[in-house]
Amino acid sequence: MTSSNFKLQLRGVAVAATALLVCLVSVAATAQTPTRNSLPRVGTIKDYPATGLMTGCGNVYVYKVADADSSAANYVFLSRGDGSHAWMNLNGRDVRLRKAKSGAGARRLRSDSYRYGNVHITVETKPFTPRAGRPEHMFKMKITLRKGRAVRVVHAIGDADC
Repeated sequence: MTSSNFKLQLRGVAVAATALLVCLVSVAATAQTPTRNSLPRVGTIKDYPATGLMTGCGNVYVYKVADADSSAANYVFLSRGDGSHAWMNLNGRDVRLRKAKSGAGARRLRSDSYRYGNVHITVETKPFTPRAGRPEHMFKMKITLRKGRAVRVVHAIGDADC
């Protein structure tokens, strides 16, 4: 084997190793970068008194269906009875939502639209009759978060304080 063939083979191995290293680094960097259209996680409101909804009448308290039998205040959505002054916990932060529009739908269905940054949130509410031992005026709620093509749906139930 001549020295020129050896240098040529060594150069080919070096180029292949460099290309492999570049591919591995780019895949690792891509895996750690969040996607552009990722939706925020919906959590329970952490600082309920800070929302200002502890006083007054006609406040709406909503919690996930899975937490329906819990005695803790695991609220995922709070607002006044008319849908104003709405709060949610998104990505671990209690945030106030900006109301875009509201309206009544078919069959006593109510729909409110909110914005938080570039996330569009639709809240559809309809009354239902709860089982014995639960408050009288309860409702089912479907909270839909949209950002681009990404969609997240949270099913919840709630009631009003008076």
